[in-house]
Amino acid sequence: MIKAWLDRIEKRVLQTMENPGPFSPCCFDQVLAGCASLYKACVRLRYTMYGTGFLKSRGLDCPVISIGNLAVGGSGKTPMAIWLARMLVENGLRPVVISRGYRGALEKEAAVVSDGRQVFLDAKTCGDEPYMMAMEKAFPVVVGKDRYKAGLMALETFAPDVIILDDGFQHLKLRRDLNLVLLDYRQPLGNGRMLPAGRLRETLGMAKNRIDAIVFTRSPPDVFQLDAFHGSESQSAANDISEKLPSVPVFFCTNEPFVAQLFPAGSDNDTKNFQSWMLKGKRAVLFSGLARNAVFAHSVRDLGVNISDHLEFCDHCRYNGPDFKRILDRARALNVDLILTTRKDWVKVNPAYFRDVTVAVIDIRLRFSNSQDLEKFILDNRFGRPQRQGCP
Repeated sequence: MIKAWLDRIEKRVLQTMENPGPFSPCCFDQVLAGCASLYKACVRLRYTMYGTGFLKSRGLDCPVISIGNLAVGGSGKTPMAIWLARMLVENGLRPVVISRGYRGALEKEAAVVSDGRQVFLDAKTCGDEPYMMAMEKAFPVVVGKDRYKAGLMALETFAPDVIILDDGFQHLKLRRDLNLVLLDYRQPLGNGRMLPAGRLRETLGMAKNRIDAIVFTRSPPDVFQLDAFHGSESQSAANDISEKLPSVPVFFCTNEPFVAQLFPAGSDNDTKNFQSWMLKGKRAVLFSGLARNAVFAHSVRDLGVNISDHLEFCDHCRYNGPDFKRILDRARALNVDLILTTRKDWVKVNPAYFRDVTVAVIDIRLRFSNSQDLEKFILDNRFGRPQRQGCP
């Protein structure tokens, strides 16, 4: 009964977060509005304390590049961190990725997840995103809520040329040399409200002096130049942000879904030669535990899949036996061709539960309008850009 009550509250909060209109006069929305005002005041106070030197930022003996955003919810930070780390490796550098390890058992400690060849921790221990990055086996990954301590561990263990902070924009305790901010092209600032009435961690006005470059993710394939902004509400929002920050470089990328793994029914091994276009016309049940599950459904529709049902779970959900049974029962009841989920969810799943059904694991690949320009910008500025006035 308590769980059902909490689920209803969570659902109502999420609905308010997505609502772009004015607050309704109902008591619940007014409570959220009051909480958002209090949260905004606390964020301002914290930034003022860093700006005046009352709270200190500490630096590492290594360039630090932060990848972050202004709003909670998926904007492509983990795929971006993977792309950036691989790009740096291809340019002869030795990057280490540091992640908080949210909801992992070691969230309050620092630990090595991978040395770039071998993975030492599972997703339950280190968190979903660090495990996904570690499974690339292309660069070391370290977790730790205190990014400075995690950075010291990375320096001592791997002697990197550059450190990448995954979701580190608001972590002012550690100085960084370059701040890359990711914004969802379709909803760059959500409904414009602070948490918990909206998705914003901070406003654009609070962040503008710390942003070194903006990457608009989930951009339409045909919108890659500022002079192409016209017409739609999302185009106007992106253009408005660019006009408010005229000195900040802007880049665009599309989020291209693809089949990362496919496990045919009765097999324990994934099929290597399966192409994403083969999903077109297939009937599927989806399950996902993301901040914005609807974005996953949108990506699946882009692959031409007919969605029979979508079982939505909370972000960073830790699945259990009853959850798996619910998913399987629904797939069998609807007699679908396969079950689809995200790579982030699959790393927390016991594959044995799904051995008798076909499962496709969907991941995202970033496609940039001009990746060479972004690469050049990062390589040229990894040791820092001249700070703009007001940077904490």
